[in-house]
Amino acid sequence: MAKNNKKVSLIIPAHNEAENITAVLRVAVKSKLVDEILVVADACQDNTANIAKKFKVKVLERQTSQGKGSAMIEGVKTVKGDIIMFADADLENLTTRHIEQVLTPVIKGKAVMSIGLRDRVFGLGALIPKLFPMYAIGGERAMTRAFFNKIPKDKNTLDFGIETVMNYYAKKHKLKVARPVLKNLHQVIKEKKWGFWYGFINRIKLTYQVWRTRMIMRKRKNL
Repeated sequence: MAKNNKKVSLIIPAHNEAENITAVLRVAVKSKLVDEILVVADACQDNTANIAKKFKVKVLERQTSQGKGSAMIEGVKTVKGDIIMFADADLENLTTRHIEQVLTPVIKGKAVMSIGLRDRVFGLGALIPKLFPMYAIGGERAMTRAFFNKIPKDKNTLDFGIETVMNYYAKKHKLKVARPVLKNLHQVIKEKKWGFWYGFINRIKLTYQVWRTRMIMRKRKNL
């Protein structure tokens, strides 16, 4: 795909992802659509930052964590792209084709935001967000910088709720959103990364934050 003259920045928020981030970066650095890559090593206590530096990408090391949303905001402040893409650091089977699928609608000006839907669990991972767009909370998404700068940013709707904020803002303002299906793309589950109980607790935390954000955004009138 031919690129226009807009610069594309890929931001990868990462918290203790030393075991997984190599697989993501090996693919990301090969993408011809991406002009710069930034890894936000968010209060990592492992070797995530050092591994990222081996790929000669930009690395922003944060000593204290204020959640995923905060890391994404700091990342956008650091990069120079007109188009911003986010990707999780714990993906399995990521390809440059997946990156192209997410970026293309925004690069071509067909959407202000593009959300990659992971095709998992008998296709439900992609089907449910198509039927209920507010449930599209996947981390692989691209958008214009202007769109990201306009979304509400406060402590009640950030951390794992930031993708939900984006969804509601786009719906409120009737903005065009693309939802490409990313075949065979998976994420390392939290229970596998951190052990069953700690991973399960973090899954509950994520689910609660997303639910709380939905409740807050549904009641807001000044988006």
